[in-house]
Amino acid sequence: MMVSIFSIAITRLAIWRPLNDMNHSPFSSYGRKGLLWTFLPMLLCLPLIAQEAAESTTNPAENPIKYSGVRYQSGSRRDPFLNPLFLKKKATQQADEEVDRGLPPPGIAGTYIAQAKLQGVTIREAGNTAILRAADSRAYFIREGDRLFDGYVKAIQDDSITFVRETKLKSGKTLTQDVTKRLRTQ
Repeated sequence: MMVSIFSIAITRLAIWRPLNDMNHSPFSSYGRKGLLWTFLPMLLCLPLIAQEAAESTTNPAENPIKYSGVRYQSGSRRDPFLNPLFLKKKATQQADEEVDRGLPPPGIAGTYIAQAKLQGVTIREAGNTAILRAADSRAYFIREGDRLFDGYVKAIQDDSITFVRETKLKSGKTLTQDVTKRLRTQ
């Protein structure tokens, strides 16, 4: 809008300017009338330009609020900008999360119960032994009480093995879950 008004004013200046006399001012031969007719379109359109500028600043969708990158440094004090009730809920949720176990060691001691596959069972008078295939594609012979990365062997039956999966929480509780894996017979 503003560009078109200025282009109209400049065209009028170019039209009124005498073609043969390039050294004189464009208003010298026309006086005040030429000046008035040159800037009259711009003066009449100023309220429209002001209205467009007001609309663009009042529309929040076009001009979102920009925040500075300064964060509140609370030190050892409570942050006055955070809701304390929200912080308590967040703290209780974090307390019930599982504790990180770290990196698993190599071998059967570093195998998760979900990764172990029962390959076979041997039955003897001294006790049953299970053959497990671990995540490293090796076969391991285990007995009752042997530990895996996230639990231990509870019982070995003729066609299945029962594990106890232990989950330690940040609150200090330990959850246990029985997991049974069956031997596939075809």
